[in-house]
Amino acid sequence: MPLVMSKDEWSRIVSWTDSNRENPETVRRREYIRYLHETSQAMTKAWPNSLENVNKRNEELRRARIAAAEQANTDFYKQYVRRRREEQRRLMAGARDIIFKNKDAPKMLLRAVIESVTQKEREEQVKFLGELRRQAAQRKRDDDAEITRNAEEWNRLMATRKQRRFEVNKKYQREILDQAAEVAERRRREHETELRQQQQDNIKANEEMDTIKQFEDDFKEREKARIFRDMEQARREVEARRSECAARDRLDDRLIQVLQNTRARVDRRRKQTEKGIQEEKQRVLHAISMQLATGDAAREQHEREILNKAIKEQQLKEEARHESEVQKRGRMRAEREQLHLQQLRDEEERLHRLHTTRSWEMLNRFKNVELYEDYVSKLREEKHRKTQEHRADLLRLWKEREERDAAEVAARREFYGARAERLLREEERRLLEHAAALVQEARQQHRPEYPLHRAVHNYCKQQRLYSMPPLPRPLQLHFPKYAPEDRSGQAAPLDEAPPSTVAPPTTDTGKRDGLVQGVCLNSPF
Repeated sequence: MPLVMSKDEWSRIVSWTDSNRENPETVRRREYIRYLHETSQAMTKAWPNSLENVNKRNEELRRARIAAAEQANTDFYKQYVRRRREEQRRLMAGARDIIFKNKDAPKMLLRAVIESVTQKEREEQVKFLGELRRQAAQRKRDDDAEITRNAEEWNRLMATRKQRRFEVNKKYQREILDQAAEVAERRRREHETELRQQQQDNIKANEEMDTIKQFEDDFKEREKARIFRDMEQARREVEARRSECAARDRLDDRLIQVLQNTRARVDRRRKQTEKGIQEEKQRVLHAISMQLATGDAAREQHEREILNKAIKEQQLKEEARHESEVQKRGRMRAEREQLHLQQLRDEEERLHRLHTTRSWEMLNRFKNVELYEDYVSKLREEKHRKTQEHRADLLRLWKEREERDAAEVAARREFYGARAERLLREEERRLLEHAAALVQEARQQHRPEYPLHRAVHNYCKQQRLYSMPPLPRPLQLHFPKYAPEDRSGQAAPLDEAPPSTVAPPTTDTGKRDGLVQGVCLNSPF
């Protein structure tokens, strides 16, 4: 839709839409800022407190802190691992000690220690009760003497207090009378002073109320004036906005009228152009119809000549097609004959090759028998070799299995035999040492030792640590290496055999349990 506007408005619109325009002042200022930036960088490159150098120094310090933190973390981890290992060793030692003390024999020693401590406590309790009785009698005598002395002092004190109270009461009564007169005089003066202050306060309050009322009246007048001025200013602003809106509406109406006039003129010009084009088309169609009416006879003669020419061309094409068909049939017959002859020659050659192959097979059959015999003999030798190798492997595996089983049996015998014996002797030695330490502790603390000796005696009797009686003479012939031994004393080291002792014959006619009663000479008990 075309618009009508002045050259100045069109130039202004073009200047607004121009994207390549750039203010020379802006370009000059940008170049000056770039020059200042480069000069500042060149000046501050060697400064120690420039931003770049400070950042570089901070980065070096950060890397140093990171390295120090990593080293500190490494040291802390090593110390932590060392502490954990020490703690684990302590826990394992504590666990072994707890496991050892939770067994039956240490519990029996613990019960003996508890019994010894209980006996010691009972003795101490008896001594303590005697001392308590003696102290109670002495305290009763002291209390009786103290009561008598306190009664005498109390009687003297009460007489003195009664005399003092009488004197104090007389003095207090005189003071109360003086204070009552003084209080009455003070209250009278305070009342007169309060009346004078109330009169002065009322006068000042009336003056302040007048001042406040005058201030409120002045404030209301000023507020009214300010509100009136604001209303006048708002009315003027509304009138200005209304006049501006009316001018804008008149400008819009003028623009709409111009657009309508322009559209009507364009429509009128378009209709005139379409009418001229229609008249030109009618004229051209009339001229064409006149030419067609005068050339019908010539056109019919020309079409007849074209038809005759097309009929002759069709007849020539039919004759050429028939001749090509005859030639094609002759070629196909010759090709079939050649193909049949080639098949006959191929069949003859195939039969010749088949005859020759059968003749060679008859000749090679006798040679194949010899080759088969050689092949069978080689198979037999290979089978014999593999059989021998398999037999050797079976023997080797059988021997390895026997050796492995023997080693397992030896290890099992060592684990459940000599090793178990050593562990048992070590446990017995540790328990006897623990019992000796408990006896020594009880002796140092002056506690009874009999419960501990009885517990050790019962343990040695249950575990058969006392020396057994010698074998009868007929059995000594079958067990020549047997010798009684006493394991109730200090056990020998694990890598040495325990000392063998022979117990003397017993003449006790009482209980016979097969054990030698008494304590070994080398026992710590």
